[in-house]
Amino acid sequence: MKRIPELREIPDLPPEIKEAALDGELVLFVGAGASMLVGLPSWAGLAEKALSELRENNLLNYSEEEQLKDLDFKKQLSIAMLIAGENSYELNLTKYLQERPKTSRIYEYLNAIGCVCITTNYDELLSPKFCESRDESAVPAPINRVFEKEKFFGSHLNKPGSVIHLHGSVSDQESMVVTTKDYLEHYDNSQVQEFLGELFTKKTVLFLGYGLEEAEILEHILRRGSARDKPERRTFALQGFFRSQQPLHDCLYKYYMKSFGVHLLGFVRDHKNYLQLEEIIKSWAQEIEVRAPTLVADITFMREVLGK
Repeated sequence: MKRIPELREIPDLPPEIKEAALDGELVLFVGAGASMLVGLPSWAGLAEKALSELRENNLLNYSEEEQLKDLDFKKQLSIAMLIAGENSYELNLTKYLQERPKTSRIYEYLNAIGCVCITTNYDELLSPKFCESRDESAVPAPINRVFEKEKFFGSHLNKPGSVIHLHGSVSDQESMVVTTKDYLEHYDNSQVQEFLGELFTKKTVLFLGYGLEEAEILEHILRRGSARDKPERRTFALQGFFRSQQPLHDCLYKYYMKSFGVHLLGFVRDHKNYLQLEEIIKSWAQEIEVRAPTLVADITFMREVLGK
């Protein structure tokens, strides 16, 4: 294994990511850490809001609420939905996921990159801006937003302007993967597994906005998508650490590499905390040039997906 890099505030952009963007092969995989920067709740924060709403409506008391907070967020949300259902109470989580006053420009920089995006976030803040050249003029590609798992097809990965909401969208609460049962059924679904397999086999993927709190979600995705052999240095994860956590970073670097073939790109968050992520994406966005896949590459991709 190559020498583990030292933590830096702005890591160097891997050349594989730049090359993948030029070939139309780059996919950004965006987690809750990005939406939290613009005031939306984390997974744990969403669970806390759900339990508080139930308590405010006399479906829980303070003691029950505090005890449930000791559980992981998926169990909290699962139990909250169960209590709401048993009491015929409509627990509408989407109201907690509306856009907040801007505290960060991270989505501006993410959208400016313009490549295909996948997200486990429910919000619809991702809208990649990709311009196609037609008759010597630049035409913005339409946003292709997909959130129903029955429509998770590999062809979306070759369509700039696509946003795939892996866990559903705020525009349709029925599509949202929330409870433990939802997660298990979702990642056991053959369509989801096939889609993730195609993603990690055919594309270069950059995970961002996944902190240590979202490690379980990240590993769910990697386990389902890493079943097939894939080329080296095709999957990267940008993750923040305090400088004093260099030993933890080093252990996780080896763990993600050996377990999933993922290259961990650690950054220092001592001074700006997770807002440092915005600085990195702002810097990297100036280096990344996204082009659409060539027609030949598109046809080859489809033939491989169809097994022809």
